[in-house]
Amino acid sequence: MTNMKRIAVRFFLCWLAITCLAPARSSRADGRERPFLGAYLNIPRLFDASDSLPDRERAIGRQLDEFKASGLRVVMPYATTTSGEALYPSNVIPDKRYADWDPLAVVVAAAKARQLEVYPVACVLACGKDALKGILRTHQEWALRDEAGRPIGHISPCHPQARAWVTSVMAEIVDRYRPDGLLLDYLRFNNRPMQLDPRGAAELAVRLRGVSPENRPRVVQQFKEAGLTELMRSISVDVRRRQPGIRIAIYSWGPHVVENHRVAQDWETWAKRKYIDMVNVSGYCYRANYGDRYLQVFKERLAGALAINRRAGGPVDVTLCLGIRTSHGRIEEAAEVNDYLSIAQRLGVDGAAVFTWDYLRPYLDAISRDAYFANFAAGLATRQ
Repeated sequence: MTNMKRIAVRFFLCWLAITCLAPARSSRADGRERPFLGAYLNIPRLFDASDSLPDRERAIGRQLDEFKASGLRVVMPYATTTSGEALYPSNVIPDKRYADWDPLAVVVAAAKARQLEVYPVACVLACGKDALKGILRTHQEWALRDEAGRPIGHISPCHPQARAWVTSVMAEIVDRYRPDGLLLDYLRFNNRPMQLDPRGAAELAVRLRGVSPENRPRVVQQFKEAGLTELMRSISVDVRRRQPGIRIAIYSWGPHVVENHRVAQDWETWAKRKYIDMVNVSGYCYRANYGDRYLQVFKERLAGALAINRRAGGPVDVTLCLGIRTSHGRIEEAAEVNDYLSIAQRLGVDGAAVFTWDYLRPYLDAISRDAYFANFAAGLATRQ
């Protein structure tokens, strides 16, 4: 082979490596990149709690160096917890993990310095599960009730004052950190038999007067969906007023929750009304919960969500939430990551978010070696 040919071959191999291994870029009408590639971050797991503040901040920087090197490009740190606790020094949320330090600000600054996008994650309505925690300790009247009428740790979206308070939390996060996006988790009713808050129950009782028994479930469902949709509208309007152009995403179990489901999460309507920009659909399908059909169930779930989005006119991005370890199951080897990503790519999703970064890290060497994220991004970029 001549020297010129050798140089040409080397140039081609370098170009190929850059093309395949660098995060794929594809322009959007709003100027942002596709596909979405991110990971949820649990802030307390980014450092050792016994370390000094400078050591914690250096640990956060090291983790985000690793994050960027992985090919992921959207940092998704939890800002609030399912116990109604803030992971930043909030002026709105009463319970704060770090009252005198702001690790969320450190994460945001470190991410921006590395040219990573940031989507803080809020556990919107979860507030203690079976016990009242956070704001519900002082506002029990905002809580949903169990079948016996006892308040539970879940904020009711049917109470107007509760909706206003929740909206103020989202406003505080946006005003403080000016993120690229905001992801709303637990924006749904509790998935158990339950009763509304007292005010919501009284309003519903008025709606049910004269309604025949066979039509009562439909009226109840519509009332719940309307309350949750009003909360979504309130958040969307207020957040976009404060920061025009911010992208609003939700986490969802999938296509089955948009109609006649206990959680009443009608995200199809939210998409049509442009309250949201992205739906991050649960990919929590494992042999442990679905047996040998788990990948078929996974495929049907994503396909159903994509079909709903097309039916709505394609107003939002549909992305995969890839669960490395969850309460439903877990992956056992890195090759399983590629199984999910390959199916999602063929279906034509708009990206993926990994749950969570710390669960992903043990598999990163194998994922990078076999270019799973790079191949996923490149495949989606050619479609978009």
